[in-house]
Amino acid sequence: MSKKIRNIILATAAVAAFAVPALAESTNCTVTAPEIRLRKSASKKAKVIAVLKKDTTVTAQSCAGGWVKVSSSDGKLNGYVGGWALSSAAPVMVASTEPVPIPSSAAPAAEAAKEIPSNEKLAMQITDLRLKVLNVERDVAMMRKDIKKIKVAMKHKK
Repeated sequence: MSKKIRNIILATAAVAAFAVPALAESTNCTVTAPEIRLRKSASKKAKVIAVLKKDTTVTAQSCAGGWVKVSSSDGKLNGYVGGWALSSAAPVMVASTEPVPIPSSAAPAAEAAKEIPSNEKLAMQITDLRLKVLNVERDVAMMRKDIKKIKVAMKHKK
C-alpha cells in the first residue's frame, strides 16, 4: 500500500472517530411556523412525509440553518425541514462516549472553570464548526441559483 493511500485512510479514520461523538448531541426543537412540511430529503422537490404543526417538538442536531434533519419525539418520523421554522429548546444528550465528570467538594469552583479542553473535545468542536460552515456555503449557493432563476424569469417578462 502506498504511503499516500495509507495517510488518506488514517486521516479518514481519525475524522470519523472525532465526528461521531460530535454528532451524538442533539437538541429538542419546537416548530414555530403555523405548519412546516417534513420532507424525505433536503430539497423542495423531495416527497413530503408529513406536515408538522406549530409547537410540535422534534429532535435535531441544530435548530437553525437551511435544511435541518429532524426526527419526531417518538422516533417514527425522520426527515428534513427548513431551519427557519424551528426554535431551540434545552439540549438533550442522545449518546456520549465520555463519562460525565462529577465535581468533588475538594475541587474549588475556580479550578473547574479553568478546565482546559482535551484534543478530542477541540477536534469535535472544529468538526461541528466545519459542518456549520458547509451548511452555510450550501445555502448561499442555493440562494445564488434562485436569484439567477428570478433574474432570467424577469428578463423573459419584459
